[in-house]
Amino acid sequence: MSDLTSGTLRTVPASRTWYDILNPGAPGTPVVTVHGGPGTPHDYLRPLAEALPGHPVVVYDQSGCGRSAQRPADGRPWQLEHFVDELEVLVGSLGLERFHLLGHSFGTMIACDFALRGRHRPDWLILVSPVLNVRKYEEDMRQLLFRLPPATAQAISDALRTCRYDTAAYREASLVFAERHMCRTDWPDELVDATLGTSTQVRDALWGPTEFRVTGNLRTYTRSDRLAELDVPTIFVCGEHDFVPPRACQAYARAVPHGQTAVVPHASHMPHLEQPTVFASELLARLGGPA
Repeated sequence: MSDLTSGTLRTVPASRTWYDILNPGAPGTPVVTVHGGPGTPHDYLRPLAEALPGHPVVVYDQSGCGRSAQRPADGRPWQLEHFVDELEVLVGSLGLERFHLLGHSFGTMIACDFALRGRHRPDWLILVSPVLNVRKYEEDMRQLLFRLPPATAQAISDALRTCRYDTAAYREASLVFAERHMCRTDWPDELVDATLGTSTQVRDALWGPTEFRVTGNLRTYTRSDRLAELDVPTIFVCGEHDFVPPRACQAYARAVPHGQTAVVPHASHMPHLEQPTVFASELLARLGGPA
């Protein structure tokens, strides 16, 4: 394995991707992380270095956001394939002989497609709050609306009906939802900064302006029918109160030959921030190596 140092790589096509190596001298197998969004920079994943002090942790900003804010030089619209290509270049350029791959939320789409390509094989594939079937994701979100306070559910339903996401009622309802299902603790600065730094251009092109309905070019995305092709040990992680529910993770895990599930109690969509000790113990029980 090459020496891990932070820097910037020329990636695809003619983009430049900023990355950082946390815990660079740690003896364990490196953990390459893929942040969510789309368009939300990596900062909220940096606390993983504290949770996994025995492992180098690779973080990077996907092109179009954060420190990799420029768009591809050829002007093509944002597509998932671009981000999978970008991750392949990063892993290849780092010269990693062994590594674990951790994707979160939208990042699980990138990580799953990366693993399905099979050009680089992670020791473990860790999919946190996975979204691997957009239609099922939207069905789960609709079910979640029924369990929200009536006024909150009505405000969100009204916004979805009118496509108006700039009203005070929708903003207030979104906060209620986030406190229950996004992060149930005080939001750390890293999460606040990443959320405020989201590129709306990337987000809207791929996903859309709301968590509750996918209108971007990922709206037909599914890999449920290809999970049996994942030939690497895979763990699906979610919070007890995640808007990606435990039953979805369990269904994904059953479809993977070496699939496992970990549900973090008292957590939601950010289990590594809400319950870092429990989250780390679930990972280290599988990954092995130094704590």
